[in-house]
Amino acid sequence: MIDIHCHILHGLDDGPKDLEESVELAKLIYADGIRHVIATPHFHQGLITDKRLILARIEQLHAELDRLRIGLTVHPGHEVRLDHPSFLEEQLRGGGFHFLGGGRGYLLLEQRWTDYEPETPGIVKGLLEQGIQPILPHPERHFFFRETPSLLEDLVEQGAWVQVTADSLLGAHGEEARQFSEWMADRTLVHLIATDAHNMKRRPQLTLGYEWLETRLGAAYTAEMMARTEAILLP
Repeated sequence: MIDIHCHILHGLDDGPKDLEESVELAKLIYADGIRHVIATPHFHQGLITDKRLILARIEQLHAELDRLRIGLTVHPGHEVRLDHPSFLEEQLRGGGFHFLGGGRGYLLLEQRWTDYEPETPGIVKGLLEQGIQPILPHPERHFFFRETPSLLEDLVEQGAWVQVTADSLLGAHGEEARQFSEWMADRTLVHLIATDAHNMKRRPQLTLGYEWLETRLGAAYTAEMMARTEAILLP
């Protein structure tokens, strides 16, 4: 399996505090059946995580995983928050952040937690015109999408992909997030799932997430989702 959204790198955001904890999280990820993980440190106006630092931390983690013979491959990425359209445009133009997997095809684009960015439809349209696939992480945890689902439906209709956190399907992020995740899944508004794992408390449960989806929506739906996830890492 592939996890496209994970805060596995230490000392960069609210993920593992040190390399030891990062390795312990990697062990859990591997035990869950995941063999490729995209490291997605937060990237926003208050925390611009340098691309080179991410690559250095990945190299450091790989060295330790190789020593322990843990066959997990970590790829670069960022979880980019849409603080303001001008900030996104500036960072996009200047190459400030990693796209998922280190290419240029897929962007994990997070909304603010305080309110919905009204220019998001235009931003999605502009990204798609540049050949960039915007992926909206964990909309089930944003109150404005739960209160006004048409906001999310309109973005999907435009071509945005939705990534639900596996934990939300399992109820770990509260009843409202669980119910909205189910609502999205039943309407085939979920294109991807990921762990969004941060540490030993926010653990990876991707296998259980896929099992939930297969039970509810069938094997074909789950296989299509897995194929979409694999395509992100294809050259």
